[in-house]
Amino acid sequence: MADQKPLYESIQIKGYKNNITKPDVPEYITNNIKYSLYDWQEESISNCLLYDEIKKQESPNTPTHLLFHMATGSGKTLVMASLIIYYYKQGYRHFIFFTNANNVVDKTENNFLNKQHNKYLYTDKIVINDKPVKIKNVNRFSSNPDNIEIKFTTIQQLYNDIHIEKENQTTLEDLQQKDIVMLADESHHFNTSTKQKGQTDFDFDVELTKTSSKKKVERRGWEHTVLELILNKNHKYRKNQNVLLEFTATLPDNRNVIEKYRDKTIYKFNLKDFLKKGYTKEINLIASTLDKKERILQALLFSWYRHKIAIKYNIPNFKPVILFRSKKIADSRADYKFFLDLIDNLDIEDFNFIKNIENKIHQSKSIYEQGKSRTRDVLEFIEKENIKYLDIVNFLKYNFRKKNCIITNSKDNKAKTKEKTTEEQERLLNNLEDKNNNIRAIFTVKRLTEGWDVLNLYDIVRLYEGQNSGGKTRKVPKATVQEKQLIGRGVRYYPFEYKDNPIKRRKFDNSLEHELRVLEELYYYTYDEKSRYI
Repeated sequence: MADQKPLYESIQIKGYKNNITKPDVPEYITNNIKYSLYDWQEESISNCLLYDEIKKQESPNTPTHLLFHMATGSGKTLVMASLIIYYYKQGYRHFIFFTNANNVVDKTENNFLNKQHNKYLYTDKIVINDKPVKIKNVNRFSSNPDNIEIKFTTIQQLYNDIHIEKENQTTLEDLQQKDIVMLADESHHFNTSTKQKGQTDFDFDVELTKTSSKKKVERRGWEHTVLELILNKNHKYRKNQNVLLEFTATLPDNRNVIEKYRDKTIYKFNLKDFLKKGYTKEINLIASTLDKKERILQALLFSWYRHKIAIKYNIPNFKPVILFRSKKIADSRADYKFFLDLIDNLDIEDFNFIKNIENKIHQSKSIYEQGKSRTRDVLEFIEKENIKYLDIVNFLKYNFRKKNCIITNSKDNKAKTKEKTTEEQERLLNNLEDKNNNIRAIFTVKRLTEGWDVLNLYDIVRLYEGQNSGGKTRKVPKATVQEKQLIGRGVRYYPFEYKDNPIKRRKFDNSLEHELRVLEELYYYTYDEKSRYI
């Protein structure tokens, strides 16, 4: 019912009625993960454990289906890693991680399996029940394993495994005979049937490829495949203890989807909640009447300024990154060339617009729209430190030359609608904080809105003009959702030391004029308009 409370609000009441106390996160979880849990991560896991205890009393032989609605950057993957340990302890051995994009699969596989990766999430040795446990990447599950077996896959490949019979691969019968924990990342993609009130074409006779469009996959009955055939085992078994845990930061604003997840959303922690906790950068909208060239130069100037402030306060290995976003792939390629030409031919006269820049930047009383005062800070710093614009030009020409830039399209990519990256580019994009990573600028359309972990992204420059409008319906357009996802990537906090302050959270919320505050702010540049999302 529409007035029914969502699960995350009612779960403790259910626990009270069943005489079950909300559990703390057990040590066998915290002892086996590499990082300490934040309070919101602990709460999400505790909610899940409480739900599981209630379910053991009320309906022990039915499948579990839960959603974690958590902001980008809030540590969903660490929650997944923790719950894998929990479910192993409960007797589960078979896990499937799936999502809609190969780069997200690859990233998560490194998080769970690659001990040499800087974002590996487990301790060097996992010990459960006084026994060492290994995590194995498998294509097909074994019958009685002692260790954790995880199949990492995309929705396209899992669909094919189930519906297109091939030798030596997972079959639907294999899956239905086992108790499985499924981890669905970026799960907002998996609701086409719900949004269309179940009117989906279940055409199972054509194989999908890695390049099959999301719509094509979803039209083939993705929800039916996951929910009915795997999670519910097509209702062929009286006892079914399968688990489906979905994770997303951007649940579709659709009435049917909202109702679908009302009794499944075990935890909600949106970007606004995340910002309030203080463990993110603050968002600052830089809306102006500057043209494209001037907006690029303004962002470059801020990047230079952050670099100088980091040096001034002895913050090592600091390398702020700028993302330039275009509307279409053809535009991105043209913008990339425009940028490289601008850098190659950069001259001090290109900064003449600075003289009147304050008159072209909007500002309000909101802390989220302080572009004019922040620009004034930069200009005062240049004057106070007696810095020559030639020095700035030389810095930019060196640090933003072609070898330090990435465009999210391989050179051999001829597609007009699909962005691609090389394996080497993916490696660089996923390790931008490394001191040996030289990348300073990224050009993209929407390639990096999902599955991208980055701490040192400080500037997002929208190179096109015009508002992302939903029209008369006020429906949130797809471009605005992507904007929300991209900003979610950028707000991740870059940890640095300053006196006795906590390293991983904001230090200057009460000292907004401090020079180091610029290292705690993400700037989003637009042309003469407010971002509806911000």
